[in-house]
Amino acid sequence: MKLSFLTILILMLSGCASMGGSSAVMPKSVWPQFKGKKGDVVDTRYFSNARILSFEGLQILKDRNEAVDFTVRSHVTDTNDTNKTIQFEVTTIHKDGVIPLHDMAFPELREEIPYVIRTNGEVLRAGRMPPQSLFYVPSLPLPEKPVEVGDTWSMEHTWLSAKEGVPLRLDVVGILKGIVPCEKTHVCADMEITGNVVLPVAPDTIGARFISRMWGRLLFSMDRGDVIWSEMRSSEESGVKEEITKVTSCMVSEMKIAKDYKSKFSCDPTEQAVTSIPKF
Repeated sequence: MKLSFLTILILMLSGCASMGGSSAVMPKSVWPQFKGKKGDVVDTRYFSNARILSFEGLQILKDRNEAVDFTVRSHVTDTNDTNKTIQFEVTTIHKDGVIPLHDMAFPELREEIPYVIRTNGEVLRAGRMPPQSLFYVPSLPLPEKPVEVGDTWSMEHTWLSAKEGVPLRLDVVGILKGIVPCEKTHVCADMEITGNVVLPVAPDTIGARFISRMWGRLLFSMDRGDVIWSEMRSSEESGVKEEITKVTSCMVSEMKIAKDYKSKFSCDPTEQAVTSIPKF
């Protein structure tokens, strides 16, 4: 249910794909909102890959890659139709890699974080995490009303970075690229998301440089009320004076809705575009 927004954050792209062999009738409009049924348990696998370059002036000091493959289990514990809220517990049940998952707003291995969110994605509670932390950034922007293909909507959220306590603001735009069949008889919203993370204060005020952009594509199941697949990319440049770090990263996710995962589970941070969506 929880899909991390920053660090690999969300997103660009173009292209629209079609998926045949389905008896689903495509509606003219959809309203993507989170939903769940008490007792539902879903596993989602994530793979994050980042290339990190450290510079001093024009000289490269370090060039390294960091990757992590992990699976997150979401268990719905309660829902409230009147308040439009969902309570669920998120636990990382598998992790291969040493990257701290808290940096991406996920629990560490075998850690359980109870969430309360609204169906529009607003986070009301994230365990004992502080409300100004990354864990309270909505997992993705959702429209406030039904949308048709080509419609756009936006979201803005501010939080404090974990290490330095620097305020950051996420500005993101969603667009409905298509309404497509998925899982034979279900309907999915093919969504493209683009945006950036900015410093709300002038960089000179804190003596820092920060430029960040994100883009990607996702499939939101209207029947499940959740993301069943996503591929996200981001680029980031930060530092002080001549000491600059550049990070290009990518993340793919896929809900375990069949015996085997449908797509090749990897991504290359040097690639710039998500050119297609998988068939489910």
